[in-house]
Amino acid sequence: MKLQLIYRRRWWLFYLPVMLCTALAIAWSVTRWHVLPPSKTVIAAGSTQGSYTRLAQRYAEQLERLGITVEIVHSDTIKGSLDRIMAPDDVASIGFAHGIYAKARMQIQALAVVGQEPVWIFSGVAGLTSLTQAKGARVAIGVPSSSSAIAAKLMLAQAGIAMEDVHIQTLSGVAGAEALIDGKTDLLFQVEGEDSQTLQLLTKKGNVQILSADLAGALAIREPALQPMLLPQGAIELRGDIPPRDLTLASLQTHLLIRPGLHPALQRALLDAAMEIHGGANFLQRQRQFPSFSGSDFPLSPTARAYSLGERPWMERLLPYRKAQYAEMVVFGILPILGLALLVLTWVPWHLDWRLRSELNHFYGELKFLENKMQDVAKDNPIALRALLEKLDNIEQQVAEMDLPDDFSEHWYTLREHLAAARRQLLELRSR
Repeated sequence: MKLQLIYRRRWWLFYLPVMLCTALAIAWSVTRWHVLPPSKTVIAAGSTQGSYTRLAQRYAEQLERLGITVEIVHSDTIKGSLDRIMAPDDVASIGFAHGIYAKARMQIQALAVVGQEPVWIFSGVAGLTSLTQAKGARVAIGVPSSSSAIAAKLMLAQAGIAMEDVHIQTLSGVAGAEALIDGKTDLLFQVEGEDSQTLQLLTKKGNVQILSADLAGALAIREPALQPMLLPQGAIELRGDIPPRDLTLASLQTHLLIRPGLHPALQRALLDAAMEIHGGANFLQRQRQFPSFSGSDFPLSPTARAYSLGERPWMERLLPYRKAQYAEMVVFGILPILGLALLVLTWVPWHLDWRLRSELNHFYGELKFLENKMQDVAKDNPIALRALLEKLDNIEQQVAEMDLPDDFSEHWYTLREHLAAARRQLLELRSR
């Protein structure tokens, strides 16, 4: 019978395929579903001398404490960090950029706003105290693709100064500061943070002054990436009274950026690092002002949104980073598959056993019906006993042809004994 053959070949027909499917499901789970985060990542840091390189090194230190190897790659420009993570074939998947580079439909996501950098406007000419007076001046704005150059053009246009009305120079950083001190340039635009070498160098020079941004609020309406910020009197150096009055500066937000598809666990590790790195206070920001999840110029990652709401896998709350990822993979990616496989491997033999026992019980039912009919026929119509004997022969033939496994041999012999007893009883009734 087919069922008996299936039972004998159950290892090949059920157990082996189930175990093979289980192995394939586990392999799919750990490679496609609950994938472990990468043990190595690459951060794009722009130019080797830029502030993003120092920032990338701080992130690398934080991530390496979690067992993540970090490689820092560089580009010729500060915008190179953004360009690299936007390139699909580039090895870098993490970087930094100012919000002024954000454009619609960019295939990039922000984890958080991690700081703000003012657009410093330094004047080396005593009478040059406002951008509206910059006509004919020598203006150093850096290379055309830099955020300093983009901000400078917007701010000069806001002050009513066309590019044709000034002499543009591509100097920036320390070179631009030295040119300002030496009188080789009149205005210097520089986007940098509180640890800027340019700022430290120029604030010590009495003939250099920091200018306020003209109509910074109105400029922010036209260009949301340039937000006004207040620099209080004495904020840079209280004893030296630098600056000597409150200044309104335009500022750019610095974003921690990732390529879409970066592993969520690695995103949370980066956000944990951001909390440690950017949570402190300085003269440009308050305590815990950054990282911030509101007002991002780039679209925020879904993982970052969940992180901002306090949502986090409970495994990561209980275990260290790497152990939590392995535990989550085992609990959610492997154990359910093993549980389902165990359930199937338990159900298959039970079902086959139940089906075989049902067949044997069917013959017991036939035999019971035959025995009951024997007594009635013997009283009313003894001649009909011959038909019952033929039916009993048919049942015995079917039972004899059953090729049952060894596990059912005892039940099979017991059924044969009952059939033999029924035959003896039937023959005795016929001989009367």
